[in-house]
Amino acid sequence: MPSASLLLPVAPLPLAEPMAFSLADLTEREGQTLALIAAGLNNKRIARELGISDGTVKIYVRNLLRKFRLNSRLELATWVHRNGSDLPSTARQALDTAALPRPAATTRVPDLLDELPGLIYRGYNDRTWYMEFVSAGCLPLTGYPAEYLTSSRAHSFGSLILGEYADYVWYCVQCALLKHEPYQLSYRIRCSDGQIKDVWEKGVGIYSATGEVLGVEGAIFEVRG
Repeated sequence: MPSASLLLPVAPLPLAEPMAFSLADLTEREGQTLALIAAGLNNKRIARELGISDGTVKIYVRNLLRKFRLNSRLELATWVHRNGSDLPSTARQALDTAALPRPAATTRVPDLLDELPGLIYRGYNDRTWYMEFVSAGCLPLTGYPAEYLTSSRAHSFGSLILGEYADYVWYCVQCALLKHEPYQLSYRIRCSDGQIKDVWEKGVGIYSATGEVLGVEGAIFEVRG
């Protein structure tokens, strides 16, 4: 289980040193690989999306880390989400249309879930936190009905998280998933009426037989003073 220190907002990832190259110098494949990393895809999935081998993807990733003077895929993804408008057009297109891995199809969820307090969810491991299923408890928690939060990424749960917590939430969840551990988070959201609420979330990863992250599921509750 993540340490207690993860329950407080952490400082944003340090910015990289000034780049020693122009983004225009990225090859088309490097730009697409960068965008798909930011969308949360692993090397195997990127290889399938681009029609190349896993080994070639690893070469592109190493080149990107060297060019950006960064140390990890997480730092690359964070850079893209901060500076996405500067990406070459082919990379922006890949980011917009990336086919993210879907969690396995859900069976019919018992009505009991809708009676539980808080928001019960199952969804994607990407920075939008787009959810495939949310319980009826999302309405009293966020002011939005389940249909709103599951209709499109523009209405995803990630859009409710206050900006200063976005990197913290992403970083903590990814650290827990890498270790195949549950995650616990405390952060703040903005509801449909503009009200700011403190929430507490606990979740786990959904994994394939080979250990690939397919999605996440868990519960989010309001923290009342």
